[in-house]
Amino acid sequence: MEDITVIEYEAIDLSNAMVIIAFPTVGLISSIAGHFIIDSLKLKEVGAITSRYLSPTAVIHKSRPSPPVRIYIGKKECGPQDSCDRLAVIISEFMPSMEIIKPLADTIFDWVIEKGGKIITGLEGTHALGDIEEKNLQVYGVGTTRYISSFLKKYKIKETKEGMITGITGVLLYEGVLRKRDVVCLLAEAHADFPDSRAAGNLLKKLDVMLPGIKIDPEPLYKEAENIETKIKQFMQQSKPTAPILPPTPTTMYG
Repeated sequence: MEDITVIEYEAIDLSNAMVIIAFPTVGLISSIAGHFIIDSLKLKEVGAITSRYLSPTAVIHKSRPSPPVRIYIGKKECGPQDSCDRLAVIISEFMPSMEIIKPLADTIFDWVIEKGGKIITGLEGTHALGDIEEKNLQVYGVGTTRYISSFLKKYKIKETKEGMITGITGVLLYEGVLRKRDVVCLLAEAHADFPDSRAAGNLLKKLDVMLPGIKIDPEPLYKEAENIETKIKQFMQQSKPTAPILPPTPTTMYG
C-alpha cells in the first residue's frame, strides 16, 4: 500500500533509540501511558504518519491540530549503560482499519530501521485473568531475540509462553523475528470495560526501571487515575457524533 507517508517536521535521528508504539488497546492503557510519557518528559512533536486509510480526524492538543498518528522524540539519554540514547513515541488514539494494519506496521518498522532505532517497544493491554484486583494486576513481556529475553529477565518481567497479540504490535513482533531485530511488547493486565490508567501506571513502572536514565514516575498517574478516566470517557462521548465508529480491539494474551 503506497498511500502511507512518514512526514518529518525536522530531521529525525533515532540512532540507538528506544521507539515506543502506542496505539489503542484493552483499557486504552497504551494511549494513556503514551500521553503520560510525552507530557511528563516534554517530548517534542517532530513528525506524523498520514494515509487516506487512517481516521479522517484532527487531534487537538494544547490548541494545536495534528494528524491521528504522531511522532514525538526527546533529547534525554537513557541510563549509564548506554542502552539507548533517546526515547521516541509513535502514538494514536485511533485503531487503524484491518486492511492498513500490516502496511502501516511495515512502514513504521522500515522507518525506524532507516533512522537507526535500536529497540521497538509496543505497549499493550490484555484482559485480566482470574483475580482482577488492582494490586494483583500483572505486567508481562514477549520479545523477538535472545537479547530481549535477557533484557526482560534482567528487569524481572515475566515472559509470556503462549498466546496471541493482534494489531500493529503483533505485526511488529513477527517482523522482528523475521528480520532478526529487537522488538519487545509489554502487556499489562487491564479492565476492558473502561480506560484503565492504573494498568497504564503498571506499564510505566516497568519502563521506569528499564530506562534508568529517564525518570518516568507513575505515581501522578495513579493519583489522577479517576480524573483521567473521566476525561477520556467524556472525550469518547463527545467524539461520537463526528468521529467514525472504530472497530473493537481484540488484543488478548495469556500465559
